[in-house]
Amino acid sequence: MPTSLANAIRRSILEIPVMAIDEVEIIKNDSALYDEILAHRIGLIPIKTGNIKETKFKLVESGPKMVVSGDIKPATESENKLPIVLLDKDQEIEIVCNAKLGKGIEHIKYSPGLIYYKHNLDNEILDFVNVNDNGEISYDEEEMINKRLSEIQIKKVKSAKNMNELEFNVESWGQIEAKEIFFKSIDALNDNLKELDKFIK
Repeated sequence: MPTSLANAIRRSILEIPVMAIDEVEIIKNDSALYDEILAHRIGLIPIKTGNIKETKFKLVESGPKMVVSGDIKPATESENKLPIVLLDKDQEIEIVCNAKLGKGIEHIKYSPGLIYYKHNLDNEILDFVNVNDNGEISYDEEEMINKRLSEIQIKKVKSAKNMNELEFNVESWGQIEAKEIFFKSIDALNDNLKELDKFIK
């Protein structure tokens, strides 16, 4: 695909609705962290996103121990070992949280992951290929050999049909699966284009 389309899909990741803790009520906090820092850390914990639009969580722990994301009840169903706060002996926390669906364009805590892409041909190889207006690649194999490009680099040039061949990478934070992030990004882009189409005369 053209890089312009790839970039549009990449940016649309922030349009995917995901679950995140939005409101935190701290009933008790004997830890060394301020309430605001504790609330911020809890807000960034990934929560498995399904059909539920809103849910409540509770965190009640006493030290000595490292409080982690797996201590939240009910389970967030994602990463269970994210550290929240270290409690010393006789220190306690009691927290009630409310999670809801949101989008990354509102706050980064609603981001489901990361998308990035790159051309299959790196900059060192690009110096030895010609690209026409359609993105099609031509090359001089003898010149590449004379310039001592490695066998792997030459093989990359031979296998690439045009400059629109990209390597896509999708990393999930845990709310939804990586493959689902890619397709939901495309859906979000389509929805935005349909909305834009209404205003184009």
